[in-house]
Amino acid sequence: MKRPHFWTLIPLMVAFGLFAWGVPGAGFVADDAFNLAEHANHGDWAGEWSNPTYAHAGGERGHIWRPIPALIQHVAASGLGRVGSTFRGLNLGVHLLNVLLLGVVIRRLGGSRQVAGLIALFWTTHPAMPEAVCWSSDIYDLMATSFSLGAIGVVSGPSSARRLGGIATLTAAACLCKESSVALVPVLALVAWALHGGRQGIVSGVASAIGALAYSMSHTAVTAQGYMDAVRQTEPTAIIDAGLMAVGWLAVPPTRAPMAHLFNQTTDQAEIWAGATTMVVLAFLIAHQFRSHNRARYVLVGGVVALVLLVPAAVGIPFIGVAPLRYIYLPMAVGLAIAGGRWNNPIPIAWLIGVVLISTIGSIRVINRVGAFQSDETLWSTERALEPHNPYAAGGLARAWVGAGRHREAVELWAWAADQARPDIRVFDKANERWLLAQTAFLKGAPDVALDQVSKLLHESKATGGAAPAMAHCLVADSLDALGRHEEAASASVRCTP
Repeated sequence: MKRPHFWTLIPLMVAFGLFAWGVPGAGFVADDAFNLAEHANHGDWAGEWSNPTYAHAGGERGHIWRPIPALIQHVAASGLGRVGSTFRGLNLGVHLLNVLLLGVVIRRLGGSRQVAGLIALFWTTHPAMPEAVCWSSDIYDLMATSFSLGAIGVVSGPSSARRLGGIATLTAAACLCKESSVALVPVLALVAWALHGGRQGIVSGVASAIGALAYSMSHTAVTAQGYMDAVRQTEPTAIIDAGLMAVGWLAVPPTRAPMAHLFNQTTDQAEIWAGATTMVVLAFLIAHQFRSHNRARYVLVGGVVALVLLVPAAVGIPFIGVAPLRYIYLPMAVGLAIAGGRWNNPIPIAWLIGVVLISTIGSIRVINRVGAFQSDETLWSTERALEPHNPYAAGGLARAWVGAGRHREAVELWAWAADQARPDIRVFDKANERWLLAQTAFLKGAPDVALDQVSKLLHESKATGGAAPAMAHCLVADSLDALGRHEEAASASVRCTP
């Protein structure tokens, strides 16, 4: 333990041991098949900067523009192959970099090598880690964390034009990885204030804002869309509850489906209260540390920074209707890095044992979770085992079963999911799911399910005033004909407008 690099190597070795075994044979899960498995302009590396991210894969022009992680993935795929292990290995490499950066930033802020190692160990064994590291599409969270930690390290340096340029550049780079990184503007101002005083806090905040503004203007030029819709369409009480839920995850990882849990203010009271309790405990911890003024200030700033960085998650969770655990990856890393500053006294043996024990328990949960990300079937089966009545998890599993040839089981499970889904879940749009299911069911020899789903789609579209798919009545006619109801099919075909 007294060797210079012991506390640097231990968390890196643990992180590698927990995640590396899942790289060989890793598959595409969830959105990976759309985001990563195909690329219409394979080899056009520069295209990531002039097009919305994943537009090359055939998606509609949208508001997501994350060119740095998209470029890294595209370059890696061009050289190593567009397979799951390429992207999973890339994620692992970035995560190991973040483990190293976390320790480096703590040391730069005045923390001891031992404290840096223990905090990095605690972080990489937290049960939230597999959600970001093992989902290949989530490299944007990983890389945004890299640039965010780098920005904290730059802020800690002496005042100079070079430092301000670094703050602006790293803020822009973090935003180019994930748009919610604009929250770094108040974060970097707060950290600079804690380190260097009010004047430097203002100057650093302005430098960070310049970087965020440059990103925002570039984003608008590429996508012509913004993100304020999420704020305007979300109830303030829902934002508060979602934020408290995310805070609770810092201390009490949920036992519910960590990737597919549907946010519900009524049924999620346990997680919401866990968040409120966590904030109270943190307040007492900070008050206790006021015996050492410098240390207390860093713990306080670290806690506030984590909360600020969770604000985008608090807005996003009720907006999309799903509460994924991966949202705390970046806030937790940056908050812990700052809270570890000035912790340079020898660690009591009781604290050392406590951290090791918590990390051991966390490691067990992490290593059990890694295997779930090997394929769509393993992921959604695991999610559904945790939440049997979750329509989002059931729908994901049904799609996987279609690919595996279990057609009848798949369409029946998918039909159950479509019937149970709330209409406000953006990642599992009820109307879109019914239409895709109806077509799939008809093609896979289940015209009864196809007729049921397309009929419900037409009824719901009429009730809400929405537009039904142009071919919906054609599918009604074809399904009736396949069921031997030829007269009804002939009548329905009159409304068919191919």
